[in-house]
Amino acid sequence: MPELYVSFLWHMHQPVYKDPFTGKYTLPWVRLHAVKAYYDMPSVLKSYPGIKVNINLVPSLVEQLADYASGNAQDVFYEYSAKPAADLDRDERAFILKYFFMGNWETMIKPYPRYFELLLKRGKGTDDIDIENTINTFNKQDFLDIQVWFNLSWFGFTALLDYPELARLKEKQRGFTEQDKKFVLDTQMDIIKKLFPLYKEMHKSGQIEITTSPFYHTIMPLLYDSDTAHRCMPRAVLPKRVSFPEDVLSQLKLGRQFIIDHLGIEPKGLWPSEGSVSPEIIPLVREAGFEWMVTDEDILFASINRDRAGELLYKPYIATYKNAGIPVLFRDKGISNFISFDCARYSLREEAVEELRRQILGVKSYLSDKNMDGIVVIALDGENPWEYYLYSGKRFLNSMYDALSKSQGIKTTTISAYLETHAPADKIDNLYTGSWINKRFDIWIGQEEKNLAWDYLASTREYLKQNANGLTQEQMNTALKYLYAAEGSDWFWWYGDTFYTVNEEEFDRLFRKNLKKVLEIIKKPMLDFLHTPVIALSETQFNAQPLNFITPVLDGIPTDYYEWEGSSISYSTSIAGRHNPEPFIHKIYYGFDLDNLYIRFDHNIEKIKNEKYNVYFAINIFDHSFEYRIVIPIKHLLDTKPYYELHYAKDQIVFEFVKVSEAIAIKKIIELKIPFADISASPNMKLNMIISARDGDVELEKYPAKGIISIIVPDQDYTKKMWSV
Repeated sequence: MPELYVSFLWHMHQPVYKDPFTGKYTLPWVRLHAVKAYYDMPSVLKSYPGIKVNINLVPSLVEQLADYASGNAQDVFYEYSAKPAADLDRDERAFILKYFFMGNWETMIKPYPRYFELLLKRGKGTDDIDIENTINTFNKQDFLDIQVWFNLSWFGFTALLDYPELARLKEKQRGFTEQDKKFVLDTQMDIIKKLFPLYKEMHKSGQIEITTSPFYHTIMPLLYDSDTAHRCMPRAVLPKRVSFPEDVLSQLKLGRQFIIDHLGIEPKGLWPSEGSVSPEIIPLVREAGFEWMVTDEDILFASINRDRAGELLYKPYIATYKNAGIPVLFRDKGISNFISFDCARYSLREEAVEELRRQILGVKSYLSDKNMDGIVVIALDGENPWEYYLYSGKRFLNSMYDALSKSQGIKTTTISAYLETHAPADKIDNLYTGSWINKRFDIWIGQEEKNLAWDYLASTREYLKQNANGLTQEQMNTALKYLYAAEGSDWFWWYGDTFYTVNEEEFDRLFRKNLKKVLEIIKKPMLDFLHTPVIALSETQFNAQPLNFITPVLDGIPTDYYEWEGSSISYSTSIAGRHNPEPFIHKIYYGFDLDNLYIRFDHNIEKIKNEKYNVYFAINIFDHSFEYRIVIPIKHLLDTKPYYELHYAKDQIVFEFVKVSEAIAIKKIIELKIPFADISASPNMKLNMIISARDGDVELEKYPAKGIISIIVPDQDYTKKMWSV
């Protein structure tokens, strides 16, 4: 009877957060994820000895974990946490207020009344003015409680079981002591020291297969030859050609050897960074010693030029280029993304697991009808999703593994074990060039900031080549180490307007510091451009004011061109979910007359209809002291009389219902009117606006991608001011 194999590949990755000049870690993510997902994901398997998975450990992450485990890591956030609250100076207190609420508010702050109380006291705003307005309202105990809660809230479910005192501190809620804080921080370090022995133990038992990636998680096809991006993005504007195949090979070899040296494990499998592949990397992957790799199903079907079909997807292939070949498996994108992005949105985890089980059984039934064995590869981020699950995913992971353990005819497996008995028979002679995100590279190249970063990198690399003569081997190796760190994917991920993080300036600074360090090591003058930030800080706020008053007819139809003439337009869109490449809103218009603010959305009606969750649009309008939210339950309104809800949050966090308005039309476009009086807006007041597509508390998309839209409420002389010379 045909059997179905399921192989999870949990991907663990962090870029290098160590400042090359100070030696300090400037962001805390390695340490905080270490006590959550890096500890939970192998530990939970001990309760399910029949479950086998792959865990991908990127060498740059392992390198940093080793630094923490040895006690050598200096961490700015740790130092701010450890310093006695009574000794904090004003700048340190401001830093804590700004950054010590980083985490998913819904699952990591709101469930804890004291931590949430402190967030409400601080407010939503984190710019210097907001912090300055609130800092004097916090006393020594408040700061001590924030220090403890920021670190305490990141512990995963395994830590809470292994260290019961952590659970007691969560119950204590407030009034923490310096000794309480010391226990929390000491426990973090204790857990980090356990990680390598834990992974070695689980790998030796056969429950986990350790795989890896290029050392600093570089996008191999782009580093090999950036012009190959035109294969999947023919109209993209690319930077000056970047081509360093030797660096691709070095990143592969160094990464694999680093895992061997630090874990005593020889990785057979490769997760190409972001699933990014091209034919040219195949010989390099083989030369580095890897025996197989995994990428996305979209790459498969583009490679073989066939429509999606289970009998094609759920089996391994040999991908060849010139005289080299390597087994490749392709993940089931739908099931992988379901766990990454959708399961946390189920109110009951059991329902999410049942839906996952139904999908897997559907594959089994499909293949059984064709009398085929098969393997479903479920490859996804193994660390970030659990911030969106209550209890760090404890209930979901246990329910999922329990259900799979009891499912007849379904076996979990590591990929190497599967290939030992299921050698690939089919070949791919022209592996498609692309990534696991829409089989494109536009997350990392093709926008102005991203291209500029590639220019910085290429210019520094060429400068190093030109000055290689006279360098000792030690100097060259050290310079290359920092150059390779700058080749990592994460810097390019955060450049441009695709994604946003409050840490974007720090990412930019670290990227350029790694390049600057190269020049310091080879004792050459600094390249002037490295002093100039890549990120366009001036573009993080949209200040374009409408030129004229408008009073459009609210009929949901673009009546004529002149109806919205004089309004301002925002195109910039951030997509929160990787699997949602097509936005809900294509374009936003905003304008006003003396009494009302008008907003128009050119929306994607088909996407809204097909979305299985209750998507709504939210318009947040705020200043430093208050915030209103207009809620448009768009999916519900497609077949009924439209309306919007007005909500108000004095503290800018907890919203209360105010009223319902029918001043909205939804047809081909969405048009709505918001009276200034309803949002406490008076002439010449500055209002800030952010628009989002949401499902419950989950933000799916944000407009603009970075920053805010700012408008000045008009007065009687507005048009004269706008047209005066």
